[in-house]
Amino acid sequence: KIRDNQMTKNLRVALDWTPNTNHTGFYVALEKGWYSEKGLEVEILSPSPEYSDEETPARSLVNGRAELCVAPTESVLSCWTSDKGVRPVAVAALLQHDTSAIAVNANSNIKSMADLDGKTYASYGGRFEMAIVKQMILNAGGKGDVVETLPPKLECYFNHLVNGNPQPLMISSCM
Repeated sequence: KIRDNQMTKNLRVALDWTPNTNHTGFYVALEKGWYSEKGLEVEILSPSPEYSDEETPARSLVNGRAELCVAPTESVLSCWTSDKGVRPVAVAALLQHDTSAIAVNANSNIKSMADLDGKTYASYGGRFEMAIVKQMILNAGGKGDVVETLPPKLECYFNHLVNGNPQPLMISSCM
């Protein structure tokens, strides 16, 4: 498309979660007009409330609803092993450290990954998530014996812990 005698490119960026501090740079660049200066018309997409396997940021990319997405490494790997034929590549790291963590209630007596053996784990349903968790348990000296449960998508996970639920779960923290 042409605007002010120069070509512009439309670019949709699918966020990995509701807008938060990890996305500040996208919004600052939009507000300051830095995208426009480079001929880009950027639309920032928050995840849908359904946030199902077909609506993850990586799936938005694969399905053509976004040109860029913010997604964890395991989402990129999942796309590479799917039957969709789209092979996304990582082009940037937004943060120096991964913000994913496994959280437990302080009263759970779980002090290491090995302590998750025989426990129920509240999963977000990621394709490789349980394989990763089981391998982490094995690496810590456990047997990798863990039961998966799937709480409702986008449930407030901190409430899960605050209300005394003993199940360990994967969270993403803003750093």
